[in-house]
Amino acid sequence: MSAIDLSSYFVSDPSAARQMVSPVIADMLGSKILKIAGEVRAMMASGRSVCNLTVGDFRPQHFPIPAALSEQVQRAYVDQQTNYPPADGIPELKQAVADLYTRELGLAYGPESVCIGSGARPPLYGSWALFTQPGDQTVSFLPAWNNGYYAHLFQTKHVYVPTTAETNFFPTIDQVREILPGTRMVAMNSPLNPTGTAISKDVLAGIAQAIVEENQARSRRGEAPAMVLYDQVYWMLTASETRHHNPVQLVPEIAPYVVNVDAISKCFAATGLRVGWAVLPPYLQGRMRALIGHVGAWAPRPEQVATAWLLNHPDVMHAYMAEMRARIAARLNTLYDGITAMKSRGLPVEAISPQGGIYLSFRVNLIGRGFSTNEEIRHYLLNSAGVAVVPFQAFDLTDDSGWFRMSVGAVGVGELDDALERIEKAIQAKL
Repeated sequence: MSAIDLSSYFVSDPSAARQMVSPVIADMLGSKILKIAGEVRAMMASGRSVCNLTVGDFRPQHFPIPAALSEQVQRAYVDQQTNYPPADGIPELKQAVADLYTRELGLAYGPESVCIGSGARPPLYGSWALFTQPGDQTVSFLPAWNNGYYAHLFQTKHVYVPTTAETNFFPTIDQVREILPGTRMVAMNSPLNPTGTAISKDVLAGIAQAIVEENQARSRRGEAPAMVLYDQVYWMLTASETRHHNPVQLVPEIAPYVVNVDAISKCFAATGLRVGWAVLPPYLQGRMRALIGHVGAWAPRPEQVATAWLLNHPDVMHAYMAEMRARIAARLNTLYDGITAMKSRGLPVEAISPQGGIYLSFRVNLIGRGFSTNEEIRHYLLNSAGVAVVPFQAFDLTDDSGWFRMSVGAVGVGELDDALERIEKAIQAKL
């Protein structure tokens, strides 16, 4: 039987797609990070050597998933655990997540507050869908991952609150108090992607208290509350000298207004296994479950079974995490020490000491010294030094201030010393 050639039926003009899809989708932008990653892959395919510090993922040769997790996934397949899971996750995993939060964070939510999804993105998307509608005011803080895309999809009136390196790229309490009136949802992330910084206890407590007070006033007026989307996907990768904080730990009264989003993606280097969850007030769990169920964003049953096993064996989990954090720290500290040494030699660079996650904030202060934009600096480092980084513009920042994200999940420690040497030579050539 010969196949029908359909090429003549398809219009080659890219504008045809714009005419077919909805206006919201027609105007949706692609990921700047993925665009840069594609450019890097093309260079490497052509034979160029590149130290790739762009992707928020892990190279399994350097960061394998826990051996026990792999074994349990395979065992679940052998045991034919291959049918549909419940829309909000298998009971064993929901209980394991609840126990994890009780044991590690001191937050006794219970399994009735847990909703499992295929990674962290469905609960993130679900939170925007649950609490916002077109025209609502939503807030995030610059720089931060992906909020602009969600705000566009849900057509909210999004407010970006600027931050500075001096505040670890987190807002002040006063900034949050000022923006709260009229805000329907506040999106926060700590440890922060892209900066690798963590919010301080006092600042987070102050923000949480401000939100509680705002919502108490709204309750008296019969108005909908301001919700908090708290993305803590990197919390188990907090640096040894840094402590992770959750707003509900610090101000329990904020619990009715917080959706915690979490996953195994980063802490267990398991980005491809697609297991994440929301932990939220139990009376909202059913709404999240229905949304994820209709979308079909369920985590695979074998991976859920395996994740439940791992979370229920804290000794195995902690042994893996200790090794994982050590590997990450070796890479981040190599970069931080190297950049700090360059700064001491008079080069216009700086970095913020690693606090959590797999990222380092790196500044190349060459604006006005032959460069007008961060994108020009990025291209120069890529082509002259063979080092790929991501400008903060990929995280909704507009200012060309020379700040970049370095991600260490896909590189070996040995690659970084050579990369630092090449960066230094490239910068010296422009002074």
